Amino acid sequence: MQASDLQIYASPTAGKKTIVMMLDTSGSMTNNSYGENRLAMLKNGMNAFLASNNPVLNDTRVGLGNFSANGDSRSGQILVAAAPLGDASTLNTVGSQRYKLKQAVANLTASGSTPSAHAYAEAAAYLMGTTTYSEMNYVIRKESYIKRVRRSDNKTEYSSCTNSSQVDINTLSQACRSNGWSSWTTFNPGVNTLTDYETSSDRYYDYTYYYTTFNYAVANADSGIPKSKSNDTASNPNIVVDRNASNLNAIYQSPLPAVANRQSCDGQGIYFLSDGEPNNTTNTRSATVMSTALGSTLGANFTCSGGLSNTTADSGWACMGEFAKRLFDKTKNPAGVSIQTAFVGFGSDFSSLSSSDVKNACRLSSRTQSERKGDDVCSPNQTTNAVAAPGYGNGGFFPTQSAQGVTDSVIAFINNLEKVPLQPLTTGAISVPYDALNPKNLQEYGYLRALEPNPANTYLTWRGNLKKYHVVLSGGNAGAFEANTGGLVYNASGAFRTGTKDYWNSSNYNDGGNVFLGGSYAKVPVPIVGQNETRDEDGNIIKYYYAVQTKIRNLFTDVSAVAADGSLTKISTSGTNLLKIPAAPPEGTNPFDSVANTASYVLGRFNASTGQDILKAFPIGLKLKILNYLGYSTDISATTLPSSLVTSNEPYLSMGGSIHSLPVQLTYNGTLDENGNLTSAREQSILYGTMEGGLHIVDASTGVEQMAFLPADILNDPVASKALVVGQSDATAPAHGMDGAWVSDAAYSITTTGSGSSAVSKVTAKQMNIYGGMRMGGSSYYGLNVLNPASPKLLFRVGADQTDYSRMGQSWSKPVLANIRYNGVIKRVMIVGGGYDQCYENPNITLSNSCFTNGKAKGNAVYIIDAKTGQRLWWTSDTGSNIDNSNMKHSIVSRISTLDRDADGLVDHLYFGDLGGQIFRIDLNNNQTKTNSNYSSFGIRVVRLANLATNDSTYDASNDYTAGNAPRFYEPPTVTIHDYGIRTFITVGIASGDRSTPLDVYPLTGREGMSPSTALSGRPVNNVYGIIDKDFIKKNLMSLTDSQLETKDITRSTLRKNPQILRSGETRVAQIFFPNTGAGQNGWYRSLSSMSDGTEKANNSFRIKGGLKAFEEPMAITGTLIVPVYDPQGTGIVAADPCLPRVVGETDQQTYCLPFGACLNSDGTINRDKEEDSGFQTQTGSNCPVGASECNKDVIGSGIRGIAFVPKRDEPPVTNSCGKLQLAGNESGTGEWQCTSHLVPARWYERYR
Repeated sequence: MQASDLQIYASPTAGKKTIVMMLDTSGSMTNNSYGENRLAMLKNGMNAFLASNNPVLNDTRVGLGNFSANGDSRSGQILVAAAPLGDASTLNTVGSQRYKLKQAVANLTASGSTPSAHAYAEAAAYLMGTTTYSEMNYVIRKESYIKRVRRSDNKTEYSSCTNSSQVDINTLSQACRSNGWSSWTTFNPGVNTLTDYETSSDRYYDYTYYYTTFNYAVANADSGIPKSKSNDTASNPNIVVDRNASNLNAIYQSPLPAVANRQSCDGQGIYFLSDGEPNNTTNTRSATVMSTALGSTLGANFTCSGGLSNTTADSGWACMGEFAKRLFDKTKNPAGVSIQTAFVGFGSDFSSLSSSDVKNACRLSSRTQSERKGDDVCSPNQTTNAVAAPGYGNGGFFPTQSAQGVTDSVIAFINNLEKVPLQPLTTGAISVPYDALNPKNLQEYGYLRALEPNPANTYLTWRGNLKKYHVVLSGGNAGAFEANTGGLVYNASGAFRTGTKDYWNSSNYNDGGNVFLGGSYAKVPVPIVGQNETRDEDGNIIKYYYAVQTKIRNLFTDVSAVAADGSLTKISTSGTNLLKIPAAPPEGTNPFDSVANTASYVLGRFNASTGQDILKAFPIGLKLKILNYLGYSTDISATTLPSSLVTSNEPYLSMGGSIHSLPVQLTYNGTLDENGNLTSAREQSILYGTMEGGLHIVDASTGVEQMAFLPADILNDPVASKALVVGQSDATAPAHGMDGAWVSDAAYSITTTGSGSSAVSKVTAKQMNIYGGMRMGGSSYYGLNVLNPASPKLLFRVGADQTDYSRMGQSWSKPVLANIRYNGVIKRVMIVGGGYDQCYENPNITLSNSCFTNGKAKGNAVYIIDAKTGQRLWWTSDTGSNIDNSNMKHSIVSRISTLDRDADGLVDHLYFGDLGGQIFRIDLNNNQTKTNSNYSSFGIRVVRLANLATNDSTYDASNDYTAGNAPRFYEPPTVTIHDYGIRTFITVGIASGDRSTPLDVYPLTGREGMSPSTALSGRPVNNVYGIIDKDFIKKNLMSLTDSQLETKDITRSTLRKNPQILRSGETRVAQIFFPNTGAGQNGWYRSLSSMSDGTEKANNSFRIKGGLKAFEEPMAITGTLIVPVYDPQGTGIVAADPCLPRVVGETDQQTYCLPFGACLNSDGTINRDKEEDSGFQTQTGSNCPVGASECNKDVIGSGIRGIAFVPKRDEPPVTNSCGKLQLAGNESGTGEWQCTSHLVPARWYERYR
């Protein structure tokens, strides 16, 4: 994953997959009667597996063993400890896991018997961190001395054994060799205390034989511990715990997560590959190594009876079957986890199930658990070789004879690991759109941008959906969202309540917490055959009911032709109809009356000879992708179109999430009462973009998709267009598609009937234009005419590939629609910032970095664009623009804040920040003078109000904001007008935070897939700033020279830190900025991680410096600045399930009083009670989740969230009231602001004409 705010969706901390591959290298793996050299085939297969770039392999821990070990015919051994495979590019990197495995495979040789049972126990012992090694202790009688007495004189002499024979275990004795006795001597070696075991005589002597005893340990040669221990070296470590331990004390170092970190979603298993029947064991010998591996407690009662039958006396199948059961049952093995077994039958001997050995192998490993993800030939639903659940190994039986089969079987086994499919995480935020037709603006419905992030995989599409819910308008839950079933959508912690349905869900199924149920996803018109509901044996739904559907979606693109090289030419003429795919049928015909006819019609439009103009010339690969997007599963690697299309039983659809594309409401007609209130809306639609690459308009009432727009920018990109197909993967995942910010621009005609209190006005849209970009999906902005969603037209496309927009970066900036007078003509314009440069994904980058070209970033511009034609009317950048400002070298990604200084409906000022810690104001002249045929400058100046990439060495010495620590502003400033005495001024409110790398300083561990790979230290805190603009109110501003400006190039040292804390001699906050004498401070700043009293909580204990960041748009309302602040260490919500993808951190709401950053009483003194609620708020005790003694307060929700205002009903009704506003919450809203209606001349409906 690229560095971006999507990194907060992190891989689960659990769910680790570990396998040990135990490979058969017995003598039968060499050339056989079939002409197979199976070892060579195996090596080819292993090399293909190790070279595979399948993303499922990268994080899987893989270890390797073989049998028989060193050709001993008795044991298996571990050759390489399990570790994550890593990327395929590391195959030839010395020291990488793939390289170690490749070298070990290259060194394999074939010899010896096939002690499968012993090798199986060895692999299991390694996974469990136990041993198979044991010793038997025997008391051995050793022939030691002979005493002889000469009968003639009783002379006594002794002889000692100096050279013994081998110990004879059968007789528990050790004889002395015939030449091993010493010469006779009169020295008595101590035989008087020994036991004689034999006497004899000859002509001269009487002989007495004595033995001594000793303990003799016999190692179990069926154990591979000694050999595995010798394989553990400094360059190949972690096979055993201590390579210097004795064999008896040596144990394997388990590759599984630490016991405390093991989770139910982890997966571990043994991949056992063999080419034939096992041999060279007995039940006794097999039981010995297996019971030892299980440990003294759990292995004490291990027996080999109860399942498989031995095919020969030395096969060991009976023991292997019972051992597989013990491994799969986590209560019966010492690891305490379920260990699955897969059996790969390698070679032609496993081509059928006629052999008893093959049947045993199948039954040993078959997938039989009820929650299995697939079947094999011995699964319970098979007819002849079924094994009853829970069966044996449950990992899968895979017969193969090819190199590819090895790779496929490994991947299939990894996918089988952990019997319960990992449940996806559903997340997302509800937003309430504004409606320009309704004077109250806020609607009573919110739209959930449901998202199923999948950071653990490389799927291009993170599935998403848009769901509709209602705002609770009154009562104790006012401000929360309710489902169509009446219950609340969220619980107190922000989790989805599962027993709910959204308002677009017309099925019988609840969809709460399920991305793919309900919502607009279920209302996309894709053809389906339909199916009945199916449940598993536990009653869980595995297939949902769907009725037959024959419709096809209204799909459009901006393609005008296909070039000779297969690239698509984009429409360039404003007002041109978009290309519909497939084209509508001739009027009066209906080819969509059956599933078969729909498929036939659609396929015919793609035919290269007889198909639809333009579409028929599309490259074949692109045609196949589009067919998938229309709902037909086709192989996109094919070189020809299929002869027919197969219609799925259920919706086949790639729909991505909408993380940054907030829904936009489009009202096409409605009625107004005498006060201008929208009393009903007969036609409303919702506009939103999604990450797979589509821009969608859906019916607001039903959720049915009315149109989808696929830009040529997506279709021309071979990777981005793959996201249109379900299940496609790529290393650059996820795709970003059309997940940009969009806006609408409507104009209406009005007809009125009746008069006075009975007057009813009907309004009908005569213009419905939409504008937006692609965010990280590309560098284009589009203007579309969607007055008729069934026949949309292109207004324009502008992008970085065009000369006039060469400084444009990725199109992040949310368009602003405004009116200006340009060259004497009032024009409707779209104003956007230049966009984003991916170089900023380096959190420490400076302009001198080689990633930037010529010391400046892409997107270092602001454009004013004709909203009808896309013509660039005016722009500014660092050089070559209408007005240059040499400081404009950083990307400008936010929405541009606009201000009409004289209430004439024309925008006069633009405010914005950049990613280099700077804030600018643009002054525009809507009263240009004309001399002859030339007009005076439209743009007066671009002034840098503040450079906050500077330090305050006096009051903030511990924070360095220079160079790579410069603040970054991803969101627009709030612009609020205030009066103090005779002074009128603007407070420009803005807050910083690096959205490109939100996890730059935290978490400290578990950073797989995050950027930077190691958490940074020494970062400064982020701040909220209030810059005081003293110039905007000046009547002669447009004629002033830059040297006459008061507010210009402000640095941090001229701002007041913590204005809510008065310093010695100060009595009024306002006088800090507007003293009786002197200039005063130019604004203020407060740390996002500091309390209301200035206490800094980012002390690298409670919070890490730089962790808290401002991402979403702040809002200013009735003297209060509300800032949503992301905290990656947030403790205000319950910890997530470690088996699910993580949403790292939370967003909390912070408030600050305007205009001075301190809450004041009417007399100018500080309002301490109100001030205590400002800044970073925490709470303690029972208010916190388990494990947190202090936690965040005012939590909005998990992840990155914005502020959502919702309406609240007046109770009882209030005269001239348009209701109340409050901030949305999980179970109730917070805050309350009264809305009061004021009568204004009703020219609003034609203001956009």
